Amino acid sequence: MTELNNVPEFIHLEVTHREFRYFISCGLALVQNVPEDSLPTYCGLTKDEVLEISIRLREIADRLGVDM
Repeated sequence: MTELNNVPEFIHLEVTHREFRYFISCGLALVQNVPEDSLPTYCGLTKDEVLEISIRLREIADRLGVDM
């Protein structure tokens, strides 16, 4: 999440179920395949941040009935 003056900046977008599964899968794949100390350089997030986002997205997918 990008923050400007400590206020979260949000992007609203529409994605298909397939695209949503892609976002979730890619985040988890990053953690599994990129060394932890390289993650901030590679994607700008720490391992904990990637996991937090992936878990949050997965919870949304479950609520929406998106089949993983």
